[in-house]
Amino acid sequence: MTPLRWSLLAAVVGLAAGGAGLYRALRAADALAPVTPAGAAVPQPSLPGTAQVDAPAAVQASGPGSITRPAAGSLAAAPPSLPRVGSEGYGPYIERALAGNDAKAAWEAVQWLRQCASNEARRASFEQARNQGVVPEMTTQLMVEADAEARRCQTVTAQHRGMLPELSARAMRAGVPLAAQAYAAAVSPAGLAPAQRQEVADALRRDAVAAGTMGLSAAVEADEAWGLSDAERLGFVAALNQLAAQTKPGEFNLNGVMLSRSIRFKTPPTAEQQAAAQLAGQRIVARINAGQP
Repeated sequence: MTPLRWSLLAAVVGLAAGGAGLYRALRAADALAPVTPAGAAVPQPSLPGTAQVDAPAAVQASGPGSITRPAAGSLAAAPPSLPRVGSEGYGPYIERALAGNDAKAAWEAVQWLRQCASNEARRASFEQARNQGVVPEMTTQLMVEADAEARRCQTVTAQHRGMLPELSARAMRAGVPLAAQAYAAAVSPAGLAPAQRQEVADALRRDAVAAGTMGLSAAVEADEAWGLSDAERLGFVAALNQLAAQTKPGEFNLNGVMLSRSIRFKTPPTAEQQAAAQLAGQRIVARINAGQP
């Protein structure tokens, strides 16, 4: 099942289950925007500390703990069509993505790995929703497709899961939206040098103004150790509120939820800080609406 179909169906279930699902549905729908790498990766400091796996020789040659980068110009050409996955499952395709230098294939492999990690929980949530009478036909279909997804995930091993940091880093360096979030979730910032943490923080900031609500949420929810300031994240929260208000005026107020869950202030933000955040949010929203990240 494609990520697009998963997200659409999950959004329907979230909406049917109640108002709390509406914000999640908005975030899921935002993630469906086409992803196009932003061009050849610019040389960056390597990010050590990722899990070591038995990678193909071409990948291992880069040295322990390093992250290989696509060859210059490799992202300029149109990437090959994504494979139609059959009984062989995702495992072989993930291996090929690691051995190759195509950022789109790397990002697809990241999404497969993350889908497989959460498939069991998603299947259980669909069954619970069906038992509660939430769109029985739809939730039954979701369960059937989750079972099919589980079969494709059977060839995904611990070795494949260890490839996630490098694959997501490749996609992040190629400018793939939300790849920074995937990488940040796969490694510990404490294991990286300051320059390497700065690289991830910059990518999270980029996504905050280039990937809509999903990018903003990723920046807000990022570990404090990545180095995004409280003032920045407060501005991102304000932008989330403003985007949500454009969608459903008067029905959204995420400030309290997002701030209590994601931003730990030593002291509550002052009125001046909140006003500054509102202005920052307005600037971000204007750039998003204008399509100018």
